[in-house]
Amino acid sequence: MLRWIVVLCCIAMWWNIGVAQVDQTWRYYYPEFKENADNNLYFRLENNNFVKNNEYFGDYIEGFTMMGYTAQPSLVYYAGSRLRIKAGVHLVQFSGMSDFTEVLPTFSIHTKLTDNLDLIMGGLQGDVHHKLIEPIFNPENQYTRPIENGFQFIYNSNKLWLDAWVDWEQFIFLGDTKPEKFTAGVSTEYQITNDENDFQISIPGQMVATHLGGQISNYSERMQSLANLVTGVKLSYNIGDGFIKDVGIATYYATFHDLTGHTGWDFTSGNALYPVGEINYKYGTFMAGYWRAHNFLAPKGSSIFQSTSNYKPGYYTEYRNLLTTKLSFTKTFMKQIKFSAMVETYYDIPASQFDYSYGINLVFTPNFYISKIKFD
Repeated sequence: MLRWIVVLCCIAMWWNIGVAQVDQTWRYYYPEFKENADNNLYFRLENNNFVKNNEYFGDYIEGFTMMGYTAQPSLVYYAGSRLRIKAGVHLVQFSGMSDFTEVLPTFSIHTKLTDNLDLIMGGLQGDVHHKLIEPIFNPENQYTRPIENGFQFIYNSNKLWLDAWVDWEQFIFLGDTKPEKFTAGVSTEYQITNDENDFQISIPGQMVATHLGGQISNYSERMQSLANLVTGVKLSYNIGDGFIKDVGIATYYATFHDLTGHTGWDFTSGNALYPVGEINYKYGTFMAGYWRAHNFLAPKGSSIFQSTSNYKPGYYTEYRNLLTTKLSFTKTFMKQIKFSAMVETYYDIPASQFDYSYGINLVFTPNFYISKIKFD
C-alpha cells in the first residue's frame, strides 16, 4: 500500500495545495518541543473537559450532543536536544457512560532532523494541528478520534509551513476479514509577503486521502481510495494591539476524486468554492463563509458540507449552497488553564434550513519537572 501513499502525496505536491477554520490548536494534546530541556524527565497531564451540542435538523446529518472529558497522563523525556520520547495512556469518558469510552496507549518519538524539519513517529501532532478546513476534516475528531498514529514530517521556515503525515487507522494480518485503513495528508501554506508587512498574502494547500483495502486481506468489498484537494489564496491585514487584532479574507477551491470508482455513487469527482471572511478580536474569532459545492464528498470532513447524507441511505443533492458563521471566545486564566466557547451556524439556502451548534471547553495541561537523567 506504500505506492498509494506515494501517489497521493505526489498529487498533493503537484497541486501545491488553507485554513478557513477557527484556531483550536491550543486545546490539543500534543506538546510543543521544549528547547534547553536536554535529559529532562517530565510528568505531563492533558485534560480537556467539553460540551458540544449540535442542533441539526436537515437531511445530511442528525443532531447529537457530546459531553465528557479526556485525560492523557504521560511521561516525557528529552534524550538530548533533538529527540523526545513521550509515553502514556489516553482516556475518554462521555457523560452517562459507566465505563471509559476509550483507553488507548500512547507513544511517540519526536526528533528534530534540522532546525526547520521535524519527524514524529507513533502518536502524531494531528487533528486540529493539521490546519485543515472543516469540509475536508471534521474538527469534532478531537473528541471522537483524538489520537492519530503513524509518521509525520513537519517543516517550518519564514516562508513555508508544511505538514505531511500518514495516519494508519487499521492494521491487518494475512487472511484477516477486515480491511486495511489509512489516511494520508499534506497541508501547506506559503507566505508571499514578508513578516514585517501589515498586509499579508499567502497560498494555502491541502490534501486528505483515505484508503480502504489491503492485498493480504480477505475483506469481501472492493478496494476504495478517495482524495480531497484544496488550494486558494489568503489575504490579511494586521490592525494592531486594540480590540480588533486583524481582518482577513480567503477563497478556497476544493475538489473530490474517487480514484477507484467504488463509492457506489454515480459521480467520481466533484468540486466546491468556499470564500470566507474573518475578524480576529481580543478574545477570539468571528468567521463567515459561503459553501457552493457540486457532487462533493470528503470522508473525513464534516457531514453537513457533503452532497450525501450520513444517515439517510441513498440521499443525494447535486448542488449544495450553505452559509456558515463561527464565533469563538477564549480566555487563559493561567498558562495551563484555558476556557473557550464556540457558536456555529449553518444555513442551507435551497432548503431554507437553519442548523446551529455550540460548545464549551475547559482545558488543563500542567507539566511537572521530575528529574534530569543523562542519556548515553
